[in-house]
Amino acid sequence: MNAALLSDCALTLCSAAIEVDPLPPERLLAMAGEPLAAFIAPGGDAWIGLGAARWLAHGPGAAAGLWAGLRDDSPDAPAPAAIGALPFRSGELPDALWRGLMPGGVMLPVRLYVQQGGRAWWRLTLPLSADGSLPARLARERAALAGLAHAETEPLPMLREIAEGDEPGRYARSVTQAVERIRRGELVKVVLARRSAVAFERAPSPAAVLARLGARHPDCVRYVWRCGGKTWLGATPETLVSVDGHTVRTEALAGTRPYGQQAELLASVKERHEHATVVDAIRHTIAPLCGTLPPAREPVIRSLRGLVHLHTPIEASRREGVDFLQLVHALHPTPAVCGVPSGVAAALLSELEPEPRGLYTGPFVRLSASGDGQAVVSLRGAILSGHHAVVPAGAGIVDGSEGEAELAETRVKQNTVFDALRGGP
Repeated sequence: MNAALLSDCALTLCSAAIEVDPLPPERLLAMAGEPLAAFIAPGGDAWIGLGAARWLAHGPGAAAGLWAGLRDDSPDAPAPAAIGALPFRSGELPDALWRGLMPGGVMLPVRLYVQQGGRAWWRLTLPLSADGSLPARLARERAALAGLAHAETEPLPMLREIAEGDEPGRYARSVTQAVERIRRGELVKVVLARRSAVAFERAPSPAAVLARLGARHPDCVRYVWRCGGKTWLGATPETLVSVDGHTVRTEALAGTRPYGQQAELLASVKERHEHATVVDAIRHTIAPLCGTLPPAREPVIRSLRGLVHLHTPIEASRREGVDFLQLVHALHPTPAVCGVPSGVAAALLSELEPEPRGLYTGPFVRLSASGDGQAVVSLRGAILSGHHAVVPAGAGIVDGSEGEAELAETRVKQNTVFDALRGGP
């Protein structure tokens, strides 16, 4: 049976899938091709796409353009999905680090691996003129998948940290400047980010790095964006928004301490204030797009490897006519990665942060033609470029923040990634 995803459009693309043997999803990073996007959920469900059959356009109803004129010849398999990375700030000029990876994008992949419930499928989406070649190509690619190198098991090379020079001092001074602006009443909170870097003896396998991140952070969503010969990947604890039918789920994840300091985190006036600011801003943002919001919950502790956070889940029903991408654009950037008010905070971090954010703290998304989707915040990641890896991290600055303490928080967050890069147990 054939199924046109949008039946009122002229057919231009054909898509078909076959069931294949499940693989460690990281192994797909050994396949050649760009761009590559991967979204791997806790528990093993995964979507890995290579090559762009179509890109997400901008403007109202943009998502519909991804599926327009697409015929799915395998409606019993998981449906075609779009995946990709969006930047923190639209139109931002990349520096040398982000060049090639930027501006990111959301694509309907030419080749798509989907793993759900312990089963896996391989899908091809091609111009309608290639309809007749789909069965033969799918058979060839199934064989290629079976022969992929086990890149996720490769040992990581030795690394050395790159001296930071005056950068830590500059960051601490920026925190002091931000607190002064907060005390003058210009804003309530701003999130300031910084970078640290390491050099390897040889280029590490991104598949092996991703596998190690998964072993260390099994409760996080792992993401990958490969383009321009570089790879941006990570394991993020933070959901921006998910839509399942009419149910909207998001969360506030702000307020951080090293693991073991749960009691101190719950008792911290500064951390509770920062967290409450995020909760209030998120609820205010989604209120016009959703039905009545339940009362705000008290924050609970969310424990991750090496860190504990204050966490408040938020759930509501979306209003008719509100789609997934509207919610993504409304919620991004959250107060947890930008500040409050967001416009003032964004202007200040542009002034105080010396490097562009790029894809760091931007939304990483997967979505379907049904309107369901999930977006996470691209945190706890690294840019892999040749022999080097750069790890960005930020801290929320409010009244009462101190430069050295916030610098220490960024280092704790960076170490959750560096620990995976070091190759030790």
